[in-house]
Amino acid sequence: MKIAFFALNQSFCGSILEELQSRHTVRVWRKVRDPGMNWANLTGLLDWCDLAYFDFIQEPLPEITQLQHLERSRPYIVARMDGIDILNHDSVDWRKIDGLILMPVQEKRLQRLRALLQKDKNIRLPPLPKKILRRNVGIDLKLFLPDDHEPGYSIVLHSSVIRETKRVYTAIQLFYELVTEDREKPWTMTLIGQWAGGWRWPQRMEYVMCVGELVESLDFPEKRLYIQMENFPRPQWADFIRKQDIYWCTSFREGFPNSMGEAAASGTWPISNWFYGAELIYPEENLCRTPGEMIEKTISWGELDGDSRKELKRKMRSWMEAYSRHRTAVEVRELCEEVAH
Repeated sequence: MKIAFFALNQSFCGSILEELQSRHTVRVWRKVRDPGMNWANLTGLLDWCDLAYFDFIQEPLPEITQLQHLERSRPYIVARMDGIDILNHDSVDWRKIDGLILMPVQEKRLQRLRALLQKDKNIRLPPLPKKILRRNVGIDLKLFLPDDHEPGYSIVLHSSVIRETKRVYTAIQLFYELVTEDREKPWTMTLIGQWAGGWRWPQRMEYVMCVGELVESLDFPEKRLYIQMENFPRPQWADFIRKQDIYWCTSFREGFPNSMGEAAASGTWPISNWFYGAELIYPEENLCRTPGEMIEKTISWGELDGDSRKELKRKMRSWMEAYSRHRTAVEVRELCEEVAH
């Protein structure tokens, strides 16, 4: 089968692309600066392929579903819905989508959003495809492996870029409260992510400035707060995270938070804000309704003896075995094959 693969950001779909390439002929669309050349490349791929796969329902999927010639003859279309792109789902003509990969968290949000659109704005939405694969992207369980280090008091928070959704500002405030309240424990926090430049820098600039100001004004004790202003390469990140103790997620919105999943698969104990749908991924004991509860659960974990904390790490690794990225990639390939036959 000939497959055209569309993804503006391939950070989350590498395993899927590799799996499709292992069984089929795949050509990947590359966005270029010239709009005319973009559309020439895009329509050329659509004419060539038997099936078009879209990772995220963002550009160019909404535009493609509006193409008139697709009414006459078109390839099969499979799309994966992830993250913030769910807010644009009503711009897609779902009558032209044959298969959908939908994360459980996003399905909960999608059902709520569709109900609101149809009720409050009196919008009639076309039904979603009949063939839906409900899966999280998952974790590379072969790369992210736990070790048996003696538990300490290290906390990690990762945000690919420093932005409001991840509530990095709030996390720094919480850490200050933790080291103030639980003075006897040598708590440290490592904050990892790109500060200046990169993705949506003009929109992020004010928030990043305020985070920097907060760090200066709180004046943490020496060797408590560590800031890594660039992302680790994946092998280095895998080696780093397995040696840590707790992962904090303070985000107010997530689909399947990859960094936290990779930390959990490495045996690092996740303590997360209870974002919408978080209970569909993690046990309740790892989720917090309020910032105060996050502090409480962190202190409680720190009061456990070493053996108890090691047991929790093993428990979390076992929990994450259900989220295999490679298994999900195989199921995505099988969905594409089912749709096309």
